[in-house]
Amino acid sequence: MTWISRYSTIGLCGGLVSACALMTGCAVSSLAARDHSGSTLGVGMTAYSAANVAQSEHVFLGTPTIAREHDPAQFPLLERQGYIVQFDTASRVPRWVAYHVTADLLEGKPPREGRFKSFKQDPDLPDLGFEPVRDADYVGLLAARGFARGHLAPFAVMGGDRDGDGQFAIDGDDHDQLTVIESNYLSNVAPQHHFEFNGAGGLWFKLERWIQDTVVKDRGIEVWVIAGCIFGDDSYTDFEAVGLDTDIYVPAMFYKVVVRENPDDEDGPPLVLAFLFPHQRSSHGDIEDFLTSIDVVEQMAGMDFFPELDDDIELVMEDEDTWDNWSRFLRVATDPRSGTAPP
Repeated sequence: MTWISRYSTIGLCGGLVSACALMTGCAVSSLAARDHSGSTLGVGMTAYSAANVAQSEHVFLGTPTIAREHDPAQFPLLERQGYIVQFDTASRVPRWVAYHVTADLLEGKPPREGRFKSFKQDPDLPDLGFEPVRDADYVGLLAARGFARGHLAPFAVMGGDRDGDGQFAIDGDDHDQLTVIESNYLSNVAPQHHFEFNGAGGLWFKLERWIQDTVVKDRGIEVWVIAGCIFGDDSYTDFEAVGLDTDIYVPAMFYKVVVRENPDDEDGPPLVLAFLFPHQRSSHGDIEDFLTSIDVVEQMAGMDFFPELDDDIELVMEDEDTWDNWSRFLRVATDPRSGTAPP
């Protein structure tokens, strides 16, 4: 990624002091990682500051930051093995998640059954002073109101041999099993209309499958994804709410920002697709119909996605409609022998 040093003000994993200055106030606490039963799996877990997260494989050009005036204590930042989440304790859904996907991370997961199927309350939020969402908050919602527990960072990308010991979650490796278990923490979940949005045929489902099957598995392209919820001005009071205490708010919109390296120019800026989805109750349209500019998604979400990007490059890249990248996003890198890229 030679273009990073040219176009980034900090670098992919450098400049931690500057990155931290963007998000001072995030809670930092050392915690033990636990499975759904509460037992310790022996893997260190931390509630992170932006400086910690800037070193993560899951962020690209800096930790996404909240651009609006806000109380940092409302948004604890947690790094899991398979993703990062900034949880909104007021709406009780993720503000955003970020995750990294390669072909090998689609492999080695256990079947989605037993403890790998059940959703769990986040074991770390109580230690930070917050009440976690409970599975009971979602029980009966699908039948009564059509809402499913919608992953922001999907279960399907939580595979791979992340600790490099030659064993996978499906082989019984504790470290990699924890990666899968953490994807089902309810801090990684928002209520989504199942039959027309989250389930087969819905926009959220179709985009996840396109990223996993077409982009990563079929083309072998490495991507970074930022996904999140949108509530407009963050007042929440006018939004539908669910849960036992009616305090889990249903997002009006969702977004995904998908990033890959430039296939035509290793020194060029990355290719980005920015999807902005209304939370549909009746499925319609193709995923590419909902492409827009990074600026539009940032303004709607109140976020800055790439804080380490050079300002001059950012102004141009984020203003462009990412529809213009759609036709080239699946291209593989140029063949140095021929100087051309496959179609």
